[in-house]
Amino acid sequence: MSTTIERLLIIQERDRAIARLVRETKDIPARKKLIEDRLKAHQDVLHTAQEDLKKAQAGIKQVEIEVDSRRQKIQRFREQQIQIKKNEEFRALEREIAAVQKEIRAEEDREIEFMEQVEKARAVIAEREADLKKEDARVREDQKVFDRRLEELQAEIAKLQTDRKALAEQVDATWLGRYERILAKTGDYALVPVEHGACGGCHMNLPPHLIHEARKGLSAAQCSYCSRMLYWKP
Repeated sequence: MSTTIERLLIIQERDRAIARLVRETKDIPARKKLIEDRLKAHQDVLHTAQEDLKKAQAGIKQVEIEVDSRRQKIQRFREQQIQIKKNEEFRALEREIAAVQKEIRAEEDREIEFMEQVEKARAVIAEREADLKKEDARVREDQKVFDRRLEELQAEIAKLQTDRKALAEQVDATWLGRYERILAKTGDYALVPVEHGACGGCHMNLPPHLIHEARKGLSAAQCSYCSRMLYWKP
């Protein structure tokens, strides 16, 4: 195997390592978004419980207004009773008062229901706040882990790129240019071995003259099907 092929193989290893690390760096924002969404889900649950509490408290306040209004109505009926002299009119007002009192009892029943809702909502809020606090701590720690990993990846990529640059300077420009064009096209391997008379990239059988060229390693033999560069692997 020629020195040029050997160097290109090392460069290819560096390029594949760099590509893998770059893909991981690009995945990190999406992975951070997932944990942020996880936190938001907890926040949404807490917000819903808080809204339920507000609605129940508003319901109590509305009931109190309704009850107060009806009690004032009863008070007016009582004042009217003092002034009337006919029994029939008095009894009519008594029936009106009884009807309003029934309405008050119904409102008071509603108030009890709202109070129960308030207690339930407060209990849920306390539980959700505790869950959110724990989740927030977990998310912050997970984000720190991702940030540290991103820094490590960037450092590894920079080191590999420096190493790759130094190696590339030792390779013939024609061979290097061809290698880089093929790699850009295939996205995986630009340089593949001859395996049992076939291309190690597309696995198509190679004509004898290409196998011979790859064995010699004196020229940049290329697969006639996928155009990858070929080398002979002892």
